[in-house]
Amino acid sequence: MSIAYRRLDPSKREIRLLEIQSARNLNDPIECKLVTVRLTEDIEFIALSSLYGDANEIERIYISGLPVAITTHLAAAIKNIRAVFYPTISRRFQRTPARRPHGAPRWLRQLFGVSSTQRGELEARSLRVWVDLVCINQNDEEERHRQTLDMRMIYKAAELVIGWLGEKIEHTDVAMMTLAEIEDAMPAHWGDPGDREKHPEDYSPTHRWARPITHIWSPGPGGEIPFMMPHWVGCNDFMTRQYFQRRWILEEIALARFPTFLIGDVIVPWKQVLRLNRMMEEFKYHPSDVFEKELSAMIAELPLETAHKLLDEFAKREALEEARILKETGKSRATSSTRSNE
Repeated sequence: MSIAYRRLDPSKREIRLLEIQSARNLNDPIECKLVTVRLTEDIEFIALSSLYGDANEIERIYISGLPVAITTHLAAAIKNIRAVFYPTISRRFQRTPARRPHGAPRWLRQLFGVSSTQRGELEARSLRVWVDLVCINQNDEEERHRQTLDMRMIYKAAELVIGWLGEKIEHTDVAMMTLAEIEDAMPAHWGDPGDREKHPEDYSPTHRWARPITHIWSPGPGGEIPFMMPHWVGCNDFMTRQYFQRRWILEEIALARFPTFLIGDVIVPWKQVLRLNRMMEEFKYHPSDVFEKELSAMIAELPLETAHKLLDEFAKREALEEARILKETGKSRATSSTRSNE
């Protein structure tokens, strides 16, 4: 059944959002309604960035009680977003105890450390998600063209942009724990411009910071190749997801104020992916006292470059924006000080 769309008013910068109802189980049917809102700074919503998936595999969701067919891939994305942002059915976040992602909005950090006293507050929030395939009238060519041009503003306005990678595999959870361990071991500014000159001991060939985590790439108990161990099988699966092979879709998520990725019900902040890519490229191209040369040759098979370049570009833009804010703040204080002395 087709959706009965109300026309948007471009002069008011209107967009549609899916307002999703809570559920008790992950696989409960998706029940929601479309709401029309103005794209303003104080609006709260999540923007979904995702491949559409196989058009032959569909699932019905219910919009205002009426069935609407979308791809199973997109339906899984909405179900897992619902699971994570309605904590009553989310059994686990990134690991136990939950890690609060560095640099994330306050409400997202709270979500990672949710307690029973906070759940009522979090559940009271309306879960509104922008999904282009549903929120844009695909039968209205004029609207499709206009909203496509507005995507940049939509992704920038969202509190969070989620890149949906797909469902977990058997080794996803142990892989995500490994990513968290790598991130915790890395110095805060490792890989940033100028850090190699400031802290040469953290780079080739010494890699001092990596010494406590060499067990991550050590042979298995039976002499297995490290990259054949479950945690690396999961990491390789994560890094080679189709999402990361599409430059245009990564450019979408790079527009976000705080981009993140979702694999199953596990949130992975973009900085964690960037730092993993930086580490792998460091070991791939530079000699190391802690990473065997034979393992470096295996890294060459991993398609890291596209994700790394785009996430690195995002990091540089973020640094420039922070520098601009600090500069403007400094000017404002200087002006205020001058005026107070007059």
